[in-house]
Amino acid sequence: MKLNILVSGGLHDSQAGYSAWEFCRAALAQGHDITQVFFYQQGVSQATQLAVPLTDEFDATEAWATLSSEADIPLVVCVSAAERRGVLNEEQRLEAEKAVSNLHAGFEIAGLGSLHEASLASDRTVSFR
Repeated sequence: MKLNILVSGGLHDSQAGYSAWEFCRAALAQGHDITQVFFYQQGVSQATQLAVPLTDEFDATEAWATLSSEADIPLVVCVSAAERRGVLNEEQRLEAEKAVSNLHAGFEIAGLGSLHEASLASDRTVSFR
């Protein structure tokens, strides 16, 4: 089964990221394919490389990047939601004339069309809030 994952819960105000990450690991172990993980609304905070979790906390950003690298899963961040929340890649940083970019290298920026296309290519879209 092909699964498309939508994460809209924030990095520190929701279990959405951790639950989605665990779900992805379990789905992959069961032999399912994941077309992409799309981060939307507060979920874009999962993609910042500037978060510094405590040593005993789950490091969602690095966990997602590792999972993406190991399983070849695109991690897609909604461009509009990211810009509103200050999660910027280098191109956006230059365009907005900001001092730093903070999008983790394991993530990419795209529009909602990417979510739509992945949904059409998948058997199910599973949402985590």
